[in-house]
Formats: sequence, structure tokens, C-alpha cells
Amino acid sequence: MINRFLKLGQLQRKVLWVISVIVIVPMLVAGWLASEWVSKSFEERLEQWVTDAARVNENWLKAYQSDAVMLGRVLADDRRYLLAIERQPDQSMPAPVRRIAQELGVNLIQVYSPDQRLLYSSLPIEMQALWEPGQTEAVLKVLRKKKSTLAAVGITSVPRRGPVRYYLVLGSLIDQNFADELSQLTGLQTRLYYREGKSYFDVFSKPGEVIALSEFPGAALAQLEKDKKPHYSVNAENGEYRGLYMPIVDSTGRVEAIMFSGLPRRGFQEVLTNQLILFGWIALVGVVIGVLTGLLLSRIIVRPLEDLRNGVMQLAGQNFNTNVPVRSNDELGDLAKAFNAMAARLREAHDEQAQRFQKDKLTAMGEVSAALAHEIRNPLGVINTSAALLEKADDNPAKRLQLTRMIREESVRVSGLVQDFLQLSRHRQPVFQLIDPIEPMERALQMVLAGRDDVQVYRAYDHHGVRISADAGLLQQAWTNLYTNALEAMGKGGELWLTADAANGQVRLYFEDSGPGIPPEIMPRLFEPFFTTKTQGTGLGLTIAYTLTEANGGRLEALARRNRGARFVMEFPVVEKVAA
Repeated sequence: MINRFLKLGQLQRKVLWVISVIVIVPMLVAGWLASEWVSKSFEERLEQWVTDAARVNENWLKAYQSDAVMLGRVLADDRRYLLAIERQPDQSMPAPVRRIAQELGVNLIQVYSPDQRLLYSSLPIEMQALWEPGQTEAVLKVLRKKKSTLAAVGITSVPRRGPVRYYLVLGSLIDQNFADELSQLTGLQTRLYYREGKSYFDVFSKPGEVIALSEFPGAALAQLEKDKKPHYSVNAENGEYRGLYMPIVDSTGRVEAIMFSGLPRRGFQEVLTNQLILFGWIALVGVVIGVLTGLLLSRIIVRPLEDLRNGVMQLAGQNFNTNVPVRSNDELGDLAKAFNAMAARLREAHDEQAQRFQKDKLTAMGEVSAALAHEIRNPLGVINTSAALLEKADDNPAKRLQLTRMIREESVRVSGLVQDFLQLSRHRQPVFQLIDPIEPMERALQMVLAGRDDVQVYRAYDHHGVRISADAGLLQQAWTNLYTNALEAMGKGGELWLTADAANGQVRLYFEDSGPGIPPEIMPRLFEPFFTTKTQGTGLGLTIAYTLTEANGGRLEALARRNRGARFVMEFPVVEKVAA
């Protein structure tokens, strides 16, 4: 027995020692202290949970208003909607926007004149208070079927810029449907008490029955109306709930309703919040031993584990300078030492990687800068020489005109080179939309062939009308660069072949010209910046096309030539298939 005990690790012996000490602690005293702490702590947590859940209800109400404002701005920016308001207000909203409004729960649509005179309303209601000038969100008191209720609305001026012609009010009625939705969202019982005079009534929870807010203390109600801040009650609604009463304020700053969010008082939570009942259970089943054991073990074992956990979280957050304290010489201490050693090795590896990355970055910048300087140097030389000769050509107008033209042409060349370089390094971010991949391909072709009838184009599209997610403008620019290279290579006349197919979730767009083609030895360098075989080229056209294709989630590749000239393929993942 002694030998087996000596073979135990230090941590195991500490655990045995702690348990032995806890056994001699007076059970009843420990149970009372534990029940007091648990009941108080659990009550605080319940209050925090109910408060946080009730705030979700408040945020949901604000979300209705934000959605209404967003939808109103979409309509205000639509010129067709502005014209439709004047002709048929009830049919002015486009069908897609109407479907979005239904999904967002927007069921109230009103149009007002600049002097806040109602022109159209989708629901037969009467506003008892209107919004203040400059407001974009408000809670307004309305009268519907001779009953007062509230509406959460967003107000948008139409048009949004310039003189106001209309006010567009979109929103939702705050009724029982709204309360039911919040109940499903948070799991709390939600009730809406509307103001009538100095009292508040719930007319929705039970159809045909009016429930007055009678159990709310008068002083607390007055304070709520004055400060417009929520009030938490442990014994809300006749002691049936723990809940939060949250005021709903209209556009005039007056409390017009109170939204109650409560948790029913029943079940296991009542045991954990009642100190006497909890103490009885702890004393009966001996939970006091486990509680005290946990408290003591938190000092001996849990703290080092928490230190180690915090260190791991810091390390996962890329903080390689973290260390955990070594509190003992047992197994936990050895684990902390091993962690610190690992963190040091990771720190060294990270520093080395950062230095290597910086070095590679500087090298790449040097290569690009050298290439750009090489391309700019020749035009600058021509400009410098022409400017020097221009000073000596006072009596020769023809020569002065020639030198001026050379300076202008080389300046345009340098400007184009810098523009291409900026486009390569800072192209705009794509605005992704569902598009037919053939559309930018065809628009670019029409643009480069404008005014030319000497090029024959052959098409064979078999992509079944699939859709991709991409920026049509950027892809059109990429295709323009490819077409421009092809036309320059073919010279006068020539033929272009455009084909497309779709298979295995990918759509491929092929392009081929009748030019001289691309030599196999330069294929690996084809998309490198500033690489060109043309005397007047910048070497950035294909690089820009490659970069724009990748930015749109695609891939541009040069294929081996067949019977014709250069051959390229763009490949994109299919997002949507069009039914035949």
C-alpha cells in the first residue's frame, strides 16, 4: 500500500490531500454558505440573461426600422418609382421590392406630401402623431379599427437629394404578431401594453379580453416614464415571471407602450434561487463536499490550467510573446515549462518567416521597379533628345513640328505605361453579380471591332446558358486586352474563333486567332509583368487580363497552338444553371 502511494504523481497526491481536508469541514456551515452563494449568483445570472434577451427584442424592433429605411432608400433612388407614385401610388412599388418588403415584415406603406399630408396608405389606419423634421426612424402612435397601436417606421425623403417631393413611410405594426415573433426569437414571454390615458392595457394576448398593467408599482412606473429606462422585476406579472419592462417611446418622446419580456418562475430555477430549498438539497445529497472541493481545487489545479488555457488562446491569436507562470514543480509545472519552450520556438520561427517575407517583398519590388524603369527610360531618352534638338531648330518649322510630335507620342506612351501599371497594382474590387459569361466576352469584341469589317468571327457557344458570379465590367476589360493583342498580332484582316462549353461544374470560354501564334519557349513567361515581344508594347496587357480573371474567381490559361494562332481559355465555376 505504501509503495503504491509513493508511486503516485505529485498532482495525484495533492488531490488526495485536498479531499481529505474537505471531509473534515463542517457540512452544515459549508452547505449554508454554498446555498447562499449559488442562489445569489444564479439569480444574478437569470436577471442578466432576461435583460440580454429583452435587449434582443429591442434590437429586433430597431432592425424593423433599419430595414424600412434601407428599403425606402432603394425606392427613393429609383426614378421609375418616383414617376409611378404620381400615377398609381398603390401599384408603384416594383414586384421584386414588394417581395423583399414582405420577407422583411414591412406591411405598412404610406406616401406623404412635403407638408406631411397623407396621399396613400396600404392599411386603413390613422396616424395620431407624425414624425419630427429630420427623423429617419420613429415609433408612431396609430389608430386602427378604433384601437390604438404603434408602428415602427422608417422615413425617407423622395428624392433623397434636392427638394422633397414626397415622404415615404415604411414600417410594421407593433401588434400581437410582432410579440409572437419576439417570443419565438428569445424564448421569453412577450406582451405589449398600450397606453390609454395614464394606464396601460394588453389587448392582444387574450382575444376579446383587456388585461391592465395593474401589478406594476406606481413609483416604478413613474420612474420608467420619466427616465425611459427598462425596469426589471423578480416578481413580475402577479409573481408568475421574472421579467423586464421596456418603454417604447414615440416620436414626441412620450412613452406610448411598454414591452414586457419575462421568464416563467417554475422548475429547477426556483430551486437554485431559493436559499433554504437549495441548502436542504445540498445537505441531503452531500453536494457541499463537491462545492468545497471545487473551490479548493481551483486554487491548486484549476488556476494553472486556466493559465495554460489563456496562454494557448494568446498563442492562437498570433501573440508569440506569451508565457505562462510556472507555479509548481509537478506535472502541471512541467507542462507550463514545455509550453513556454514551444512558444519561444514558435516566436523564433515567426520572426524568421517575417524577415524572409520582407526580404522577398523587397526583392519583388526591386524587380518590378527595375522593369518599370527600363520601360520608361527609352521614351524619356527620346523626349530628352527631342527637347534638346528643339532648341536648335528655330529656323526649321517642319523639324520643330516633327520633334514636337515625337515628344507628344513618347509622353503618351509613358502615360499609358504608368496607367497600365496602376491598373495592374490597384484595380477596383469586383462587384459580383450573376451574369452570363458570354456577355462581357461579346461586349468587348464589339468595342474592339468597331469600325472594322476585315475580321471574320466564328462562334460556337454550347454552355447551356449557365451563370457565373463575376464583375462584368472587369471581365470585359480582360477580354479587351486579349482581343487587342490578337488584332495587333494578325495585322490587317484575320479570323477569330470564340467557343464555350460547360461540364463538371465549370464553364470554359475559348478564344483563338489566326495570327502567328505564341512560341513554346515564351509560354512560361507569358503573364509576367513587362514581358513582351512587341517593339511598342508595355508587356502589361496579358498580366492585367490574368489578374482581373483571378480577381473574379476564374483562371486564364494560354493553350498550346493547334492549326491556328494564339489560343486562350477562361474558366469559371458555375453558380446557377438555367433550366432548358
